[in-house]
Amino acid sequence: MGPDRSADPPLPPYPDTVGHPLTHTVGAMRDVLGFRSRAMAERDLVRINLLGPGDVYHLGHPDHFERVLLNDRDQFRKSDDFRVAFEGGLVAVEGDTWQRQRDVLQPLFARDRLVDYAEGMVEQVRRRRERWTPGGRIDLATEASDLTLDVLFATLFGRELAVDGDEPIRTAADRLHDWFVPTSYPLPTWLPTPARWRFKRGKRRLQTVATDLLDEKADDPPVDPSDADDLLSLLVALRESGVESEALSDDRLRDQVVTMIFAGHDTTATAIAFAFYALAHHPSVRERFHAEVDALGGPPTLDDLDCLDVTERIVTETLRCYPPVYTIPREASTDVTLDGYRIPAGAPAWLTVDQVHADPRFYDDPNTFRPSRWDSSLRERLPDFAYVPFGGGPRRCIGRRFALMEAKLALATVGREYHLAWPGAEPADPPLLAGLT
Repeated sequence: MGPDRSADPPLPPYPDTVGHPLTHTVGAMRDVLGFRSRAMAERDLVRINLLGPGDVYHLGHPDHFERVLLNDRDQFRKSDDFRVAFEGGLVAVEGDTWQRQRDVLQPLFARDRLVDYAEGMVEQVRRRRERWTPGGRIDLATEASDLTLDVLFATLFGRELAVDGDEPIRTAADRLHDWFVPTSYPLPTWLPTPARWRFKRGKRRLQTVATDLLDEKADDPPVDPSDADDLLSLLVALRESGVESEALSDDRLRDQVVTMIFAGHDTTATAIAFAFYALAHHPSVRERFHAEVDALGGPPTLDDLDCLDVTERIVTETLRCYPPVYTIPREASTDVTLDGYRIPAGAPAWLTVDQVHADPRFYDDPNTFRPSRWDSSLRERLPDFAYVPFGGGPRRCIGRRFALMEAKLALATVGREYHLAWPGAEPADPPLLAGLT
């Protein structure tokens, strides 16, 4: 006989706006973002029933984020999905292991190190941009993904990808999405699907790529880690010097590289693609953007970033309207009471970033792309955790500065040469496909 829970707080309600719980799986598979938006139309905390994970608790208020990511973070842990995708990488591990890895990696993303990457970022953008022809058409999502992978490899890994090649690496980098697609994710994990097969094949390929990259660097590592020319050389040098041997073991280094290949390019690619999509649909914003970047004396540099106010607000607003990480998944490690409701130990608790970013309680006219909203003292007025494109608390994205610098330099570099327009009839909403991002 189980414990008597008659005195416990009630579970959050199933929403009335998405039908019977037995239909939730089908609804989520058809349109996960629209389904969730309807489910949370009337409440900040709801319970959704999915065939595979069971009851999933959706949290949609900044106070929830602050509690899960900061104040009571020990009551919530990373879900198994992170370990499926990234095994022992930084985004998947917990506790002391995470802290050791973070301590080792954090200096690699400090501002003084990022300075060395700016010129390489601009060069990779220019290299890809020169393939375009005036009046031609491009698949923006693909181009943005290829571009940010080019940047990642050239700057952090010290290897330049072929601008029209290295397709196995590019394909494998996209395959980690396939574990999280709506047609598979709501189903039991033991059920084979084509998407899960693609995921496993892509992950194996990425692991091989990571091992090969590390082996190349291990052939001639710098004696002094401070002499390393790129991040991989630095990691190998630190390992050889005996610093944090567990955090920098062969398996952990491989997992870190796999994590960086995916997380280090996909989120930024999404932001860049949606920024240009938004510019194509907002002429007044586009005019101010081009005036700003055209005024530069040449290709943008690190020194120009502080002067690109319009570009920075465009990136900020893009991350609000189209947050690449639209959900931050966690799992309750113990029974938790939230807003008078109980979330059982072991239950998935998902922080709905896109819901908070579009909440009219915090943003005027939230469904309108309006970078000028960031001209005012909006950040000071916003509740803590009402703007969280990079997460929050101690586990906020370690690559935040790298991603923001890359996005602004990419927009400015392309914007000096091209005006990107949406071809054909304008869609009512941007095309969204839910995956890991």
